[in-house]
Amino acid sequence: MGRVIRYVSQEKKTMDETGRRYLSGVNCTPELAQKSFMATKNLYGKADGIFFYQYVQSFSPKEEVTPEEAHQIAQELAERFFPGCEVLVATHMDTEHLHSHLIVNSVHPDTGKKLHFTPNTLEQMRKVSDQLCEEHGLSTLKPYQQDRRTQGLRAGEYRAASRGESWKFQLIIAIEEVMKRAGTREEFLREMNQQGYQVRWEEGRKSITYTTPTGKSAEMTNCTN
Repeated sequence: MGRVIRYVSQEKKTMDETGRRYLSGVNCTPELAQKSFMATKNLYGKADGIFFYQYVQSFSPKEEVTPEEAHQIAQELAERFFPGCEVLVATHMDTEHLHSHLIVNSVHPDTGKKLHFTPNTLEQMRKVSDQLCEEHGLSTLKPYQQDRRTQGLRAGEYRAASRGESWKFQLIIAIEEVMKRAGTREEFLREMNQQGYQVRWEEGRKSITYTTPTGKSAEMTNCTN
């Protein structure tokens, strides 16, 4: 969790040319988000299991949206969909498309209950996000369809993926997001490492081995030339 928070909070990603930083905390102080999350978990004796949930709200490069507005929409999404929860909101401007990361504490600071999501959670969150975009006069995507990245997952893994709990699903998302930004093999390896993933990518090997922050490993075919 600490690595993910440090990654999304980087100044080079969240600060514009005027020195304004798009890093905020909902029900927490952004600079102390990790400590706040852990204090809540320790208070209720729930410093185990799933520590956090991460979501990304992205905008098309063709969308006329400013970093300030994108950040505001992400904050509104956090407040509406995770009422009362501790959420770190970081808007990144270092890619072609503006996007905001929402890091959500898995334990509610007021009730001490852990967040539990159903297979419909992502679809429900998508509807709230679309509503906010429409309120701000922005475009939305076509109606929700099953994500192609869940194809090939076992039934149990698909249900977990829908809740944001499948480590394989999260790994695929991380790989695809980093591939969009990395221009070289070295940049890819560095960014994956910053997100807490270890990558074994050696010349001549037909597959790449990924190790998640929790120690789970997976091999994927190397399709690069």
